Parts: sequence; C-alpha cells; structure tokens
Amino acid sequence: MRPVIAVDATYLKCKYKGVLFVATAFDGNRNIYLIAFGIGDLETNAMWEWFLTKLHYAIGDCANLVVISDRNVSIQNGLKKVFPGATHGICCYHLKGNMKASFRLKQRDPILGYFVRAVKSYRLGEFNRHFFMINNDRVQTYLVRVGLQKWSRAHCDGRRYNVMTTNIVESINSVLRFARMLPVVHLIDKITNMLLYWFSQRRDLARKCQSTLCPDLGEQKLRKRLDAASRMNVVKINDGEYNVLDGDMNGLHAIAVCRHLKLNPDSLASSYYTRATWAAAYAESIYPVPPQGTWVIPDHLHNIKILPPLSKVMLGRRKTQRIPSKGEDRRENKCSRCGVKGHYRNTCKQYVPVTNKQQVAYR
Repeated sequence: MRPVIAVDATYLKCKYKGVLFVATAFDGNRNIYLIAFGIGDLETNAMWEWFLTKLHYAIGDCANLVVISDRNVSIQNGLKKVFPGATHGICCYHLKGNMKASFRLKQRDPILGYFVRAVKSYRLGEFNRHFFMINNDRVQTYLVRVGLQKWSRAHCDGRRYNVMTTNIVESINSVLRFARMLPVVHLIDKITNMLLYWFSQRRDLARKCQSTLCPDLGEQKLRKRLDAASRMNVVKINDGEYNVLDGDMNGLHAIAVCRHLKLNPDSLASSYYTRATWAAAYAESIYPVPPQGTWVIPDHLHNIKILPPLSKVMLGRRKTQRIPSKGEDRRENKCSRCGVKGHYRNTCKQYVPVTNKQQVAYR
C-alpha cells in the first residue's frame, strides 16, 4: 500500500483514563487499514517516541514515508528521532479550523475556499494562482510560517497523494467511541474482534475479485475516465511525446494517449492499486485472545504485580461527548415546531399561529 500513514491519539473514558494511540493508512481499495495501536497515560514526548518506536518495529525502514498528523509538538519530536528520513505533513482540516478561529473567518469565507484549492493543487503554478488570491496578508504570513511543505501538495517533499487530512484516524476514533468507555482489556478485545472481521471480509472480497486493479478505487475510476478520454483527440509530436487537444491537463490525458496507442491502462497503473497487493495486505490472519487459563506465562513474570495507575477521580458525571477542535463549527439545534434555532420541540415556548387547516380540523 502507499507509504502514507496518519497518526493521532484520543482519550479513553474508562476509570483510569489514558490515551489511545492509532496509526492508520489506506489500502489499495481505499479502505481504512489499521497498522498499529497502543495505550499510554498522556500525549508526552516519551509516549509518542515509544509508540513511534513500536510502529517502526512493525513496518521497518520504509522508503518515501509520509506521516500525517496534527500540529502536536510531541509528534514532530518523535518523528525526528524514530523516522528521521520521513516527510511530515499536517492535517489541513485542523489547519483550516485554526485559521477560522485565529482570524475570525466565516464558514463560507472566500479565503477558506482559496486555501482548500491551494492545498489540493498538484503544480506550483496552480498553487500560486490560488494562494495569492488570499487577500489577507496576516493569513498568508501565518500559512508561510507554518511551512508550505507541511500542508501544500505542490510543495510537499514526499508524496502524500490525496491524503490531506487525518480523517482515517478520526474514523477509527468514532468507531471505538463506545469501546473507549470499557476497561483496557475489553477495549483490546473489541479492537481485535473488529480487525478480525475486517481482515476476513476483505480477504474474501480480494479472493473473489477477477480484475487486475482493485474494484472500488481502480476499476470504477478507470472505467469512468476511459469513457471521458474516448472523446479526446490525440496528435503525435514525436516518438515519445503526444499532444491532447481537448480537456485540461489531468489524468485523462494519459488515458487518452493509451487509447491512441492501443495500450492497456491497467499495465501502467501503480502496483499499489492492483488486486495482488490488496490481497497481500490481508494475507495474514488475526486470532482472538485465548482464554486466560490457556496462557503460557514465563516464570519470571509470575511474581510481578501490576498495579493500576494512579488517577484522580473527578467529581460529577464523566464526559461522553468529544470536545470540538479549535475553529470547528458546532451544530445548532433547530426546533421542528417553530423553526427557530437554539432549542428543541419539547422545550419550545414560541407562539405559533394556527393555520386554516388546523382551524377546520378543530371544528
């Protein structure tokens, strides 16, 4: 799979609290692939370095590795020590939220639109066109100070493809939102069972797949582009260069040239999107934890007593809802009776006039 990994941490809601560290990636079919997870006490330099060390032990030295995260300083310090050759990128969604909060931008502010277009630009000319349309010097200075190579796809030192946010990690956190209330042992059982189901289901799908590329991402996208490229005119310049007369400069031009030369586009696709690579990612089996009575415990561990961590139990009911990130829009309640935001139908005290149909029904 593509060497782009998203890392993040989320808080546990059990008695002794703690933090769940997660590292995820996309497989060839654009499914979430959980690479590693760990449990620590806090998001500190030591804990992030420990987790990244375990991640390095699992994946080894990966060439052209790109790690996406938020702007946590502990993550950056850990990456410099454990993955010194990796490229670090930041989540553009969190950066966008910081911009909204720091400069008091509205949800539909044109500056945010230009920022999103600049983020997704592949070429420097396209990036410069969108970036310099941000008519706010303070915002431009802020983005430059953050580092263009951290959030811009055109300036990125590595290849982050279309992974511009840490949404895949947030999706894992959402799936485990109720499991994070359980004790650690039961939480690990939940994660193990979830991975067991995912691996078994996707292994069967890969076995039934008959195409060269992955079905959802490779085949469907390629078929749509083949239909669009069939209407493009191709002119030969020399033995190695061709000019496509129609459309913008995008992936359709390469497919149009393949059709002109009567080449199979599947043969030019990256190995990341082939069925063989997809099947190899789920070749190994995940087994559930056996009953405790069958565990083989070494002799030097029998007499060790592991005590629970010291924790201060706060007064009041524990929080179950996540705290919104900086700049994140909060959803307002809208009454279905009067249509006014800020309350529900059950607590509505607004005067609603009776319509003619309701008067007839009362009579």
